[in-house]
Amino acid sequence: MNRVLLSFVGNNDCQLPEKPGAIIAALHQRVFDRLYLLYNDESYLKPASAILEYCRLNFPTLQVRYQPALSANPTDYNTVYPAMYQAVKTIIKENSNAKFTISVTSGTPTMHACWIFLRQGGVINAKLIQIHRETGLSEINFNLDDFPKIQNVSEAKAALTQLSRENKLLRQQVSTSLDAIIGESAAIRNVKEKIRLFAESDLPIFISGETGVGKELVASAIHFTSLRNQQPFIQINCGAISPQLFESEFFGHKKGSFTGAISDKEGKFKLADGGSIFLDEIGDLPPDMQVKLLRFLDQGTIQVVGGKEEKVDVRIISATNRDLRQLVKDRQFRKDLFFRLVQTEIYLPPLRERGEDRILITQHLVDLLNHLQDKRKSLTQSAIAKIQCYHWPGNVRQLKSSISAAFVYPGEEITAEHLHIVELTDSPTGIVIPAEGIDFDNGLIPDYYRAALKQTNGNAGAAAQLLNIPSATFRARLRKLGMTGN
Repeated sequence: MNRVLLSFVGNNDCQLPEKPGAIIAALHQRVFDRLYLLYNDESYLKPASAILEYCRLNFPTLQVRYQPALSANPTDYNTVYPAMYQAVKTIIKENSNAKFTISVTSGTPTMHACWIFLRQGGVINAKLIQIHRETGLSEINFNLDDFPKIQNVSEAKAALTQLSRENKLLRQQVSTSLDAIIGESAAIRNVKEKIRLFAESDLPIFISGETGVGKELVASAIHFTSLRNQQPFIQINCGAISPQLFESEFFGHKKGSFTGAISDKEGKFKLADGGSIFLDEIGDLPPDMQVKLLRFLDQGTIQVVGGKEEKVDVRIISATNRDLRQLVKDRQFRKDLFFRLVQTEIYLPPLRERGEDRILITQHLVDLLNHLQDKRKSLTQSAIAKIQCYHWPGNVRQLKSSISAAFVYPGEEITAEHLHIVELTDSPTGIVIPAEGIDFDNGLIPDYYRAALKQTNGNAGAAAQLLNIPSATFRARLRKLGMTGN
């Protein structure tokens, strides 16, 4: 009989090594064959992935699975209970004759109560455990029979209740997914319109664009805007997998199928069954895996290493910052696979082509960091001008790094001097003029002043000579801009 542990996963559940969290603590004190990590929002897939990696190293025989129980408000019983009900029914279906244990420590108080409702209502027969930092693991052994018996509700009625209560939730998820893509430029409005259009079908979608533009956000928005939004969304970076492990990572393997296969492992395609899989950096896919991916797209089946062929229902979303068409011409990427993947395409423009979106994104990042760090920082005009004028070759990822670094400085204002921009070359490859124009007085000229002061170690007189400006005039302009020199 399989021993199965169920638990919600939160941001505090795998802060290794300082705070291993309740789930890891339970695994070290009890033996389980399978772990289901329930999540109410896709953001919790990050700590879930950390737990998965930890278990691979420390509990190699344990099977770890993600189980969505999506609810926009984790304290709303009207949406939390139906989501948990459906998740539990799915888990029970996959584990006939299993011995279930539920950890009620992780999650919200609403989720804790719903676990008891599910147990008392006869939906699941399970032990309830709790984990405390000082006393460790203990069973919840007060007599649940003291609670009034909850009348069993038919599965059909529960499903109808879930649908009616989650209509509003699903609309909120659609809005939230699209709202994660910040911007009001014509190019971004076109991207969002394509997401709405393409999400309605199951056709493969290809996302193109430079590195750092946010292709993973678009992929996530496609999934959570689609009818598959209640099912798993699995991401794979094809450029980060060893060539020898591609087949195992994609399709899974059976114990003993190769050296090092000490237990069965489910591949990413199986984990994504019913949902979507995002193949990032698809241009790095080795030739032999291109053949196997093409076979899946044609037949809808995967071949488990050392096991049997299995049918899975997965929608493919792919992306790359490389020129896939050129790779086809260079015979590095199969033409037939290209035409199967690129049936619909979304191009995500670079940040330098998005006009005022740069400021909207920056303000969003500032608001987010203020919330996370409990600060009240704001952008000054000099910072805004610098952001508008710079060409951002690293796109949104580079902008985010620059803003994050600016939060290290004291005070509540973010100035142009706080925006540390790392260049790959000593000089830019070209001049980019933004659509809204350039503010020479507040943006470009101060940048040259700062560069001159940096080159002369803050000597204002020497900096003025470099810029061919009278020293008195230069010092006066520095004072006007709030800048200083020796």
